[in-house]
Amino acid sequence: MKKYKRLPKLLAEHLSRIIVIIMAVILILSISLQLISSFNKVRSDAEMTFAQLEVILDRNDEEIEQIKQDYSESCLRNAKAIAFGLKDKPDIISDREALIKYAALMGVDEIHIFNTDGVIVYGTHKEYYGYSFDSGEQMNFFKPMLSDKNLGLVQEVLPNTAEGKMVQYSAVWSDDGEFIVEIGMYPVKLENLMKKNELSYIFSQLLINGSANVYSYDSHSCELLATTDETEIGSTGKAFSKSIRGEYFGDGRVIDEIVRAGNGFYYVCCKKIHDEVMVYAFPVKKIFLDMAVSIMLFLLGEIIMSLILVRSVSRHMKKYVVDSANSLNDGLKKITDGELETVVNVHSCQEFFEISNHINSMVKSLLDNIDKLSYILEKSDVAIGVYEYGNNSSTVRFTTYVKDVLKLDGSKSVVPKAEFMRAIDRFKMSALVESPDVYEVRVPVENNVTKIVYIHFEENVRDDDTFGIITDVTKQILERRRIEMERDMDLLTGLYNRRGLENRLEALRNNDKVVKYCALIMVDADCLKETNDMYGHAIGDMYLKKIADTISSIGTKESISARLGGDEYVLFLYGYNSEDAVKEDIKTLYEKQDIPEVDIADELSIPVKFSVGYCISKGCYDIEGMTERADEDMYENKRSRKGDNIR
Repeated sequence: MKKYKRLPKLLAEHLSRIIVIIMAVILILSISLQLISSFNKVRSDAEMTFAQLEVILDRNDEEIEQIKQDYSESCLRNAKAIAFGLKDKPDIISDREALIKYAALMGVDEIHIFNTDGVIVYGTHKEYYGYSFDSGEQMNFFKPMLSDKNLGLVQEVLPNTAEGKMVQYSAVWSDDGEFIVEIGMYPVKLENLMKKNELSYIFSQLLINGSANVYSYDSHSCELLATTDETEIGSTGKAFSKSIRGEYFGDGRVIDEIVRAGNGFYYVCCKKIHDEVMVYAFPVKKIFLDMAVSIMLFLLGEIIMSLILVRSVSRHMKKYVVDSANSLNDGLKKITDGELETVVNVHSCQEFFEISNHINSMVKSLLDNIDKLSYILEKSDVAIGVYEYGNNSSTVRFTTYVKDVLKLDGSKSVVPKAEFMRAIDRFKMSALVESPDVYEVRVPVENNVTKIVYIHFEENVRDDDTFGIITDVTKQILERRRIEMERDMDLLTGLYNRRGLENRLEALRNNDKVVKYCALIMVDADCLKETNDMYGHAIGDMYLKKIADTISSIGTKESISARLGGDEYVLFLYGYNSEDAVKEDIKTLYEKQDIPEVDIADELSIPVKFSVGYCISKGCYDIEGMTERADEDMYENKRSRKGDNIR
């Protein structure tokens, strides 16, 4: 067998060569380094800061104008919406507490109701009652509305008449022209944005060199307006104001010079932005200190030597270590992802060669264990199967029972992942409603004979792989169904009873992917008392069964029909992709409300009638609320069909 060099020896040999090369390179590089121009760096930082300021100021100006326009449009829209809403709620116009709640609901701060003379008679603020359009300049703005009921006015943000508080008002007439609705909105967002436009706030957000300061001066009076260092206002700030006098800012140029201020000199860059002159000041002393550090060629040479050394060592490490390790990792990844036919073969050094042999031996042992597990499960007659695959793998490994359940082809315990996932998708299409993790499948027995079994499916998804278990739970499912049938069914009609209905609805609660568009329908038998009185309770029971047969025929096979007791029924439709589709089935039920003649018993045919009410929802969030609204709709239907004589 070929003798491979050990990794430490390889690294020592190559590192020695690298060090000699690096020392020679350092000697050459140490005489070629140049001093970086610190002043150009400061000027570049100043121009960048000025650019930041221009962008921030321009953006804030545009945002303020947009916010003002949006406030005006929103204010007028809210006034129209509230006026329209009050048309259908006349009882809350004079109810101050109701108006306060309505204002909060509509997102406004004040609502005032004016009569046709322009006087406030109702509203959210009782202290404003009696004010009119003649009460002040601010309110007089809306006076033209008294002569033109088509007007809808919105006012700029102004102090209101009563308190001098900043408010934006808008007003519109009601549709019937009986009153004027005025709403008020406090411009909190606009005020906050105005604060953001203050120079002191903007300066606090700037990203500048820690040794630099920025100053803003009025371009006309040269007065200092703001600075990033408030301690400089009294001394250095005044010294810099001398640099901004003159007429040389008109073309937007950056002017720079060295200025003596306080106890030292500063490199100053100036530029006019809007109506202010911005000054960027950097201590000259700090510039020279930085330059002194930069000329330490020997230290810099050492740093460069270290960088080159690291780069060279990294390159050789990559060649002799990293690439080999990557080959091992690639092989291990394929094996971890389920590609157990992979053979690892890395010969760059003795250590990696030995690791490769151990990995290949381990994989062979793993394959043997999978075959042993399948054999044990098959011989023990336990209806359970397991499978496993890496999340990034291209194959899946499994035991024999999994192959039978999923109807996978071939005799191997490994198949391509794409084929396996298609089989899983087909498998999951047969999920039971009452048990989402249980599926109904046909499993071959012998001689081309199959039987229906119920399979419990469970997956455990980890960071790198997925492990699944498939178990036969046929006995448990059949026993549970028998118990639920006896407990949850109405013996007379064969529909669910109240308890069965609640259990089914609870299983669907908040399961939007299954429920989609749904409808809860309340049904109440008409003329049941008359039928019982005329023909007897036995015929009355048959009358109830006919209604049960009618409602259970509506909708899809997933529809839930129940008798709550007496003459009350519930029909729950779900799984529709649109509201129109639900309404089509509801329409079918309405068409069957009055069946002229139905055979009830031998030689007895009588009309069967019932009342219907419904509530449609997207998703199953509030069963109680849907029941209440459907019940109200059903009684309205009964009244419209029978008058006020409700039985």
